[in-house]
Amino acid sequence: MSRIRMKVFIRNESDATLTFASDEIVHGDYTPDWNPPSVIQPGERKGFQGEGNIVPINQPITGTEGRVRYNVVAPNSGGELYIHWDSPLIESQYGNTFHIWAPPGWEVSHWGGQGHEAELEIRLRRTARRSVPNFHANGRGFAFINHWDADLPVISLGFLWNKLFDSLPGPLGELGIGRVVDENWAPITHAIGGLCGGMVYAVMDYYAFHLLPPEQTTSPNSRNDVLFEFIRDRLWDSFDVDGEGHRFLGYSSPHYPNGDEGVIQAVGLTRGRSWITYREAWPQIQQDIDAGKLSPLGLIQTDNLDIGINHQVLAYAYKKSGQDVTLYIYDPNEAKKEITFEFNITATDGEVHITRTGGNPSNDHHIYCIFRVNGYSPKMPPSGRRITSIREAVRASTTQNIPYSVRSAIGGSNSAGSLTNWMRSL
Repeated sequence: MSRIRMKVFIRNESDATLTFASDEIVHGDYTPDWNPPSVIQPGERKGFQGEGNIVPINQPITGTEGRVRYNVVAPNSGGELYIHWDSPLIESQYGNTFHIWAPPGWEVSHWGGQGHEAELEIRLRRTARRSVPNFHANGRGFAFINHWDADLPVISLGFLWNKLFDSLPGPLGELGIGRVVDENWAPITHAIGGLCGGMVYAVMDYYAFHLLPPEQTTSPNSRNDVLFEFIRDRLWDSFDVDGEGHRFLGYSSPHYPNGDEGVIQAVGLTRGRSWITYREAWPQIQQDIDAGKLSPLGLIQTDNLDIGINHQVLAYAYKKSGQDVTLYIYDPNEAKKEITFEFNITATDGEVHITRTGGNPSNDHHIYCIFRVNGYSPKMPPSGRRITSIREAVRASTTQNIPYSVRSAIGGSNSAGSLTNWMRSL
């Protein structure tokens, strides 16, 4: 078996110069001629490689772990870029782990780095708002909120519970989860319980087909309404029953840990809610938005299996400064309003702490965990509208407040700078 190796590449996508400050090798050593570079100039991509020790019979005896620090040198700002990697001899349930921090005002992200012959990419940029092109909740969200007539039938929670339980990869009895005898047990029997996931998927559908939602300001109130039927069907799709929809149940259990201490490994649960939120969901959300894709999110808002309290929202922009993250959210409980989630991703040994701003305080529930909802594929929505005015175009694509500036909107878009190209891009 060959050595355990970790290549680390730093992409300096900023105006700062990175100068080597210090390092420490905990396990293993650097590969010869692969030491950390002394300077990384703006626009450069440079790297180094750590490797584990090995015995003469060509068997590894250690993994590779180390720390490297760079000074971030730039006009009127600076600080330290900190990089810690750990590729152990025997992989833990977390795989290879990393702690990579930048000073306030700077955005650092990383991807890759798994396996015994790993390659980790690190990117440093100035802090800025990163958005999905031509999307803003003010113009792309529904004009009505997630409030429905009590008599509109959707699905019983008992039925949903049993469907999800049957699709689980293994038994969860030790978490207090079992099948429901009465499939009509119904915290969300009717639409009054909310169709948030269906509304999120529908908004994604309108965006995917370059359409705006209907202008109506009240939710459909007939079971035969085509928009209601569509949102109800998309609600079921959003539960990802054939995939990882069981997470709505598992993460809601009172036995599921908040942090990474006391994890219940006997039933295959190896990561706490804070790890799921900060180390898994956040990088997935960031990658979605960087790729120009909307990111649907599941919010765990209970720790006693009352899954009707859980919620779904849509992330379309972010800003990262040091370890502080701000997500910009479309929330179906808020009509045409931008909501923000703010949290710090430094540690995963405690519960999740998220500050919600910009909405109705009555919607501000405690959030135990965030995860990205998988399995979305676009479907043609009903009653979609083409953008026909400059006002609609600006509202659909910009963070501006009234009065709007078309010149500013065009300049901030990904178009070639003309009004015609900008309108076509929407």
